[in-house]
Amino acid sequence: MTLRQIVLGASLLLAGIGTGFWAGRWLAGDAAAPKPAASVPATAASAAAQARPKVLYWANPMNPAIHSDHPMKDNMGMDYVPVYAPAAQPQRRVLYWANPMNPAIHSDHPMKDNMGMDYVPVYAPAESASGAGEAGLRIDARQAQNLGVRLVTVQTRPMGQAIQTVGTVALDQNRIEAVTPRFSGWVAHLRVRAVGDPVARGQVLADVYSPELYSAQQEYLIARQRELAGDGRGLLAAAQERLRLLGMPETALKALETTGKPMRNVPILSPESGVVTALNIRQGGYVSSQTSLFEIANLERVWVNVALYDYQLPWVRIGDAVQLQLPAYPGKTWDGRLSFLYPTLDPQTRTVTARLSFANAGGILRPGMYANATVLGHAQTALAVPSSAVLRTQDGDYAMLAQTQGHFLPVQVALGPEANGWVAILKGLKAGDRVVESAQFLLYSESQFQSVKARMLGGNTGPDAAPAAGAMPGMPPASSPQASPVAPPPAAPASAGSMAGMNMTPAGASHD
Repeated sequence: MTLRQIVLGASLLLAGIGTGFWAGRWLAGDAAAPKPAASVPATAASAAAQARPKVLYWANPMNPAIHSDHPMKDNMGMDYVPVYAPAAQPQRRVLYWANPMNPAIHSDHPMKDNMGMDYVPVYAPAESASGAGEAGLRIDARQAQNLGVRLVTVQTRPMGQAIQTVGTVALDQNRIEAVTPRFSGWVAHLRVRAVGDPVARGQVLADVYSPELYSAQQEYLIARQRELAGDGRGLLAAAQERLRLLGMPETALKALETTGKPMRNVPILSPESGVVTALNIRQGGYVSSQTSLFEIANLERVWVNVALYDYQLPWVRIGDAVQLQLPAYPGKTWDGRLSFLYPTLDPQTRTVTARLSFANAGGILRPGMYANATVLGHAQTALAVPSSAVLRTQDGDYAMLAQTQGHFLPVQVALGPEANGWVAILKGLKAGDRVVESAQFLLYSESQFQSVKARMLGGNTGPDAAPAAGAMPGMPPASSPQASPVAPPPAAPASAGSMAGMNMTPAGASHD
């Protein structure tokens, strides 16, 4: 074998070895390369790639100030942490730029203050799904439960069915009789001597000697004798009529016809049964046609004067049924009617007096007693909410309107009459609205506080302004497998609302 054959054989051997080595490398790399799943379409893969957040840089896990533009490890072999770009936020309209140290100072363009700090942009309120501004307060269901928030539906219901009030039993002025003689004379015998004495109809109250009446009796007897003798026709009838006009009782007149002798003392009778409420004479006193001797009140029916507020007047009518109860007689009820409403209002109590009429069998209802009355007023249908759902402030009356997604909005309302724990709503709400019945004062106070806070801080407060709890600007959410506690990226430019040299939250977040 020659030298030339030996060199040629060695060359072929080396070429074969090299070809086999590179072929093995190529086959091993092709087998290790991951193949896409046949079930995943190309469009889904591209969509997932688009949904993946963009990596801004990689930060050293021990010193976030050290960055890298590609994945790498530190001296300890720990992987650098990717820092992602923040998610795209909807475009918000800037109202103005506020001075970071004094929010009352505004500017219509970005600028810096005397210390070189950037003015903070103030954005227009975010629009809700309905297009309305996010006013009021938003709380989650857990907080609402902890606060004891209870909702009630605004509904149309009969109002004014029962009005509770108090009153005083009084005499029925239509049942008071005055006893006044039609002649003059002297009291010969006073039979009723005290106020409050009960009397019956036709009972003799006093015997009075009257020369005028005695003379009229004598004239009657003379006229009667002349008529019996056939002379003086018409004189008897005139004399008899005179006695009647002077107030001589029929019983006394018949006794005069029977006996034929004039009566010295003429009785004065009670015109009505009842009790004596006034006594203006005494034994032996002088009386005349200008003297009121007695006042007698019939207590078979009495009045009860109750007070009604002016806002309750639309619910009551003359003839409405009334129930009366007395503290002295628990469990006993009197039924009556509303008989009269006085046309004037008491300037001191700001109430209108209503007159109730009740039967008083047995005289249990005594004038001067206090009573509790329930007026069953004429029911009218009106939009109403419970009285506890209304907040009464110096600026007006408000109700906390419950909206969607835990949002509560204070709404000013116009109130109408109130009865039985419900108050009519004249304006501000509609049927079907849901309002807060309990804990509404806390919600109203918080909504007012947030409103003032937003004005003081330039309007950069809101539920979507601050980052999520536990999240850091520029970092993925906690559910991301690559999330780790690292520092935020460098300060954003002035247009993002940050300040040079300060760790600021994203634009629109609270600055307190």
